[in-house]
Amino acid sequence: MAGMAYGVGLPPAAPVAELLELAEEVERLGYDYLWINDERLERDPFTLLAAVAQRTTRVRIGPGVTNPYSRHPALVATAMATIDELSSGRAVLGLGAGGTNHRALAVDRRAPVTALREAVELLRGLWAGATVTLDGPVVRANEAKLDFSPERPRIPIYIGARGPRVLELGGAVADGVIVGNVGTREGWAYALDRIAAGAARAGRGLEDVRLTAWLYSCVADDEEEAVDAIRPMAATSLVTSRPVLGELGIELPDDFRSSMEARDWSLARDSVTETGRLLPAELVHRFGVAGTRESCRARLRALIEACPEISQVAIVPFAARTGTVLDTVRRFIEDVASPEAVMSGGRS
Repeated sequence: MAGMAYGVGLPPAAPVAELLELAEEVERLGYDYLWINDERLERDPFTLLAAVAQRTTRVRIGPGVTNPYSRHPALVATAMATIDELSSGRAVLGLGAGGTNHRALAVDRRAPVTALREAVELLRGLWAGATVTLDGPVVRANEAKLDFSPERPRIPIYIGARGPRVLELGGAVADGVIVGNVGTREGWAYALDRIAAGAARAGRGLEDVRLTAWLYSCVADDEEEAVDAIRPMAATSLVTSRPVLGELGIELPDDFRSSMEARDWSLARDSVTETGRLLPAELVHRFGVAGTRESCRARLRALIEACPEISQVAIVPFAARTGTVLDTVRRFIEDVASPEAVMSGGRS
């Protein structure tokens, strides 16, 4: 669709050499953003972003998303300013309150709205050259000041959210909001309402906030294979979205709930892979764009038409059983997201 930006969020699960080759291909294919996910105890996203900065020239790059619990915001500020310098001003920060590594790190995820608000204050102050002291409930800094001059005094911050209060905070303070894994009209109506409310309280309009739809994706010749590829991530989103499932128009299936309770709601790969098999395809579709090129076109078109406020669609690509991640990256931008493909809807 004309004017729409497209991005790719890469889980850092593959070998580094493979991830860097994929990053080069993302830029070559014409994507506008490349996000490296900050997940579990995977390969370090900031190290990868530094390498990506050296292998690309145009695409905007950043973590999608990191958080102020497992990484101190002052160190995030230095990392992002360094990546911005390496990339000649192409860095963008994705920041959220969640984290799939919190259990492993024994992180206490308290006061998420406060944590993010304090993190944004510290980040922007440091990038602007200020000396910042914070003694907040979550984020603390004592006369912190960067020991170098950043490439830019303000790097864009996108807050990733699904919960109502964090969505409102994004509308109030962020340059953009990443609405995570919401692929339905009902879910986006709820998200837009909360973002707009936060923006209004800050004297802003919804048009002042760049909105990103973050969607799990697999494009394949076989519909069922494609849906199966994103089932574990749909299961993950169901678990992390439990407080707002009603707002998203979703009811937790009883067999899924029982299975997750038996696993103590673990987000370990084997856990979400097993429980994901219990989810009906209709429910999986609520968290992403997966299927044949025709069905993916139709779903993407329906989402964009229902929510014209969206300015970026970022996919987290997965491989079908008979394909590769690169297949999804290539087929999404060429067969699904091109203006001709979107406007043709489900027609081949």
